[in-house]
Amino acid sequence: MKRRRFVISGLAAAAAPRLFAQTPAPSQAPPLVIEMDVEVVSVTAVIFDKAGRFVKGLTSLDVELLEDGVKQDLSYFREAVGGDEKIPLSVALVLDCSGSMKNNMHFMQQAATSFVRKLEDVDKALVISFNESIKGSAEFTDDTDRLEQFVDGLQPWGGTSLYDAINYGLGRVRDQSGRKALVVFTDGDDTTSRSTSQEVIDYARGIEATIYTVGIGSASSGFLKKVSGETGGESFFPNKVADLIKVFAQIAEELRQQYGLAYSPKKSADNTYRAIQLRVTTRKDVEVRVRKGYYAMKRRKPAKPRP
Repeated sequence: MKRRRFVISGLAAAAAPRLFAQTPAPSQAPPLVIEMDVEVVSVTAVIFDKAGRFVKGLTSLDVELLEDGVKQDLSYFREAVGGDEKIPLSVALVLDCSGSMKNNMHFMQQAATSFVRKLEDVDKALVISFNESIKGSAEFTDDTDRLEQFVDGLQPWGGTSLYDAINYGLGRVRDQSGRKALVVFTDGDDTTSRSTSQEVIDYARGIEATIYTVGIGSASSGFLKKVSGETGGESFFPNKVADLIKVFAQIAEELRQQYGLAYSPKKSADNTYRAIQLRVTTRKDVEVRVRKGYYAMKRRKPAKPRP
């Protein structure tokens, strides 16, 4: 949940604010800027039918969002890529480069480079490698050549700080605008992190990012399923390492099929965890995957200066 500054022009000032403001065309008058001290929760959702096909073309009239069972008023709802305006995506690739990856590194590198080539023109990515240490590229970028160079330079060695790497990735993505996601790949259990699995899950609940996890070998399916499920993502466990390109392509396609939505909670922040549920009211043959909830943290008031 974040405090937002909204830019509203014309008659839109009388309507609910939108989470992702459009840049006005040069021929338009400058927008009226209104400061609104409003807490906004942004959510991404994937909607598919019983056959697993993505459902497109829905509007806010087709859905309802509940927070702890109470219906909320959506201020924003649209397809991430459909239409004239795309919702930008910031995605962190969190890649296992521990010593056990020696025989599988080439397959992972191919899958990761194939993934970044599928990003939309408004998207940016960051590459994070981990073993017993963590290394991330300098900044989010849409330069696929730079991203591919980083991936191609990865070398396997050391232990597996999976939990610390996910926490680091969440910290890097949390303040990005638009949609946020992590794609995490590992071939084993954590062996060298300072963080615990529960600390990672709790932190993930407080960040508006969807986590997709891919595990091979001795990777802990329980943890990977838990952290992806909590955030509205999915977990994958291919039987063959050669299937990694297919799995990463599936994740890239799902990210393109997301809906973005936002609302201002009717209940003030009180430092509690709140469950989120999104329903499609106009169709009975669909399923919805969305993050399970978030922590509604109270913002601390700044300390008064001493006289």
